Amino acid sequence: MSKRDTPPSSELVSAAEALDAELLRFESLARQLQEAPLTSEKQLERASKTLKDLADLDDALRVRVGALVQAITGVRTRQQTQADAVNACAQELQRRTEVFKDLLTRYGALGQSAADLNGRMQEFAALRQQATRTAEEDARLTSVFTSLQDRMAEVADEAATLSQAADADRFADIGRQADSLRQQLLSARNKLGLLHQSLSS
Repeated sequence: MSKRDTPPSSELVSAAEALDAELLRFESLARQLQEAPLTSEKQLERASKTLKDLADLDDALRVRVGALVQAITGVRTRQQTQADAVNACAQELQRRTEVFKDLLTRYGALGQSAADLNGRMQEFAALRQQATRTAEEDARLTSVFTSLQDRMAEVADEAATLSQAADADRFADIGRQADSLRQQLLSARNKLGLLHQSLSS
């Protein structure tokens, strides 16, 4: 990666590097002062200047420390902001999971209702296939037909309600599956009605 492509340092890194540089200068001057001989006027003047430079650096260090503390505070604020956002996402994930589970449970119940209807349709088919039927059996056939028609309409309505709820909650797959089941039920109901009409004519 070229120097031009290197991303800029963060405020925290810049503040830490600046503090470290000032601290290195302070330590270097402090060693010079500690090791400086004090046996001539010139040496005393040089030591005095070094001492003044150290005092100035001490002030600069306090500024650098303050900048670093401010940068750390900024990092903490950013981290807390992201933590709050992550927490909100976690809560939304939990909510969406519960919604999905509820929709899936309702779809499973629809599937069970459809299976029950299939069993009742087989019962209707068995009654219809009898070559001869008594008046009581005809009444039974009509009763089963009416019950089937009503129940198929109810389950189709439940499927429509579920499809709308799934679409509203942006779970398109369940919405499509519920709508497909609704269409199958209505188609079967229409065919059942036509079959019953042909038998009655």
